[in-house]
Amino acid sequence: MLLAEALFKKAVLKKELETLEQRMGESARVPHDEEPIDDYLVLLGSYLEKEGELLDMNLRIQTTNISTAFREGETISQAINRRDSLKRIVSMYNKLLSAATGGGSRGIFSSRDVKYKRVVDMDKTRADMSNAAMQYRELDVKLQQLNWNTELL
Repeated sequence: MLLAEALFKKAVLKKELETLEQRMGESARVPHDEEPIDDYLVLLGSYLEKEGELLDMNLRIQTTNISTAFREGETISQAINRRDSLKRIVSMYNKLLSAATGGGSRGIFSSRDVKYKRVVDMDKTRADMSNAAMQYRELDVKLQQLNWNTELL
């Protein structure tokens, strides 16, 4: 199985677990004169089985990520952490730009007619955000490509 396939299977398992959890909750309590739609014990058994599959899948994905080179001196796991950091940086720049432009919560004037001025260098901040976003996208594409060429350990 390829790493990309394992990641897809992981996402499917997580969705199935959410569905089973919801169905168990709906079957846990019913009016006294009705029967539950599902037997919560059957659902619980399915949940625990799928949770075991997910645990196994997560461990195999993690083993693969820490054992597979992304580039010289960097594993897939390290590249994923670098990508996640870039994503947080892009988000921070976006929030900073939003706050500097009023962010929708308050305009240039408040209810007391207080004037606000921007203290953020908008052009530089936009350029920095664009650069970080480009690095994120490039790294993400390389990770996706490697996922389709890496056998799951």
